[in-house]
Amino acid sequence: MFEFGKNKIYVRFIIIIFTVTVLASVYVSIFNSANSAVSKATPALTLNVIPLKATNTTIKKQFIGYVTPIRSVNIVPNVSGYIDEVWVEGGQEVKEGDNLLLIDQREYKAELDAAKSSVIQAQAEFNNAKSYYQRLKNAGKQAISPSELDSAKAQFLSAQGSLEAAKANQDKAKVMYDYTILQAPISGQVGNVDLTKGNYVAPNSSPLLTIIQYDPIRVVFSISDKEYLSEISQQADGKLFRGENIHLRLADGKIYSHNGEFKFTDNQLDKSTNSISIYVDFANPDKQLVANAYVDVLLEQDIKNAFLIRQNYVTLTTDGAYVYTVKNNKLLKTPINIITTINNNYLVSNKFTPEEYLVVDKVGRISKDTKVKINIVSKENN
Repeated sequence: MFEFGKNKIYVRFIIIIFTVTVLASVYVSIFNSANSAVSKATPALTLNVIPLKATNTTIKKQFIGYVTPIRSVNIVPNVSGYIDEVWVEGGQEVKEGDNLLLIDQREYKAELDAAKSSVIQAQAEFNNAKSYYQRLKNAGKQAISPSELDSAKAQFLSAQGSLEAAKANQDKAKVMYDYTILQAPISGQVGNVDLTKGNYVAPNSSPLLTIIQYDPIRVVFSISDKEYLSEISQQADGKLFRGENIHLRLADGKIYSHNGEFKFTDNQLDKSTNSISIYVDFANPDKQLVANAYVDVLLEQDIKNAFLIRQNYVTLTTDGAYVYTVKNNKLLKTPINIITTINNNYLVSNKFTPEEYLVVDKVGRISKDTKVKINIVSKENN
């Protein structure tokens, strides 16, 4: 009976030892699995990267423009009459103040002479009235009555007014007489002259001829509202196209020898095209640029210390653009400023540090604790 009890205790002891061993084994297995899961959750991440190297590049843009004169004048007569002389020919170059046409002066000369005579007569009457008025004033109140002095004064003032009116009529007659000679108000080139002696002209006539200033001359082209905002953002003082060379390509494909000088922009957008007009002046000594001709406007801008980054490496959001970079084994989300697009690349102005590399892989959600390793690859192979 005693032996049976002793064996029973022994069996219980064996069962307990076995249970503890099993539980310990299960715990070790669970602990190892947890450690393995943690180890798998934060592995070292290897990313393909390329070096970021600043480059100097030239931005080239092309627009269609047209040539227009800076100054263009239609010659219209101020007086009526028959053409007496034609002093210019079509295509002739004239200077400001040169004589162009003469309208028959006889009628206007006669009116001017008559006006001069009226001034002489009015001057004589004024002198008499003035002299008479002065004598009465000097005679004193005892020699003349107040009414006589008032009458003399009135005659004097009337004569003075008549003299001023006569002089004004003379000035007007002189102006009308001078209008019979039509002169060039600007320097430039005369257009077609389809006039001969004997043609009748009047102020309501069509323009008799046109003078166009050809040197310098102006070219007008348009840029989009987006391009305009880009230009404004690059210029701290609001002066557009600073540091940009403006060239022209002519109809024969040749590059025009003179660079343009930006003058101003229009004061409003064209609603139909969302574009704004740009005005640029060019020297034109050889008359290669002809008014109303179409030309290609070529803009070139040298950009230094910028970065060319492929578009597929850039993420665009409503808050701006950014790229992923790696610096000191840390993954960074780096905002960038896009200057323009060149082929399949963005030209960006940010200055990255020499230790910074551009990530060329697609990057999803990555834990902040993730260790990053880099694999530097050739830019040309990506």
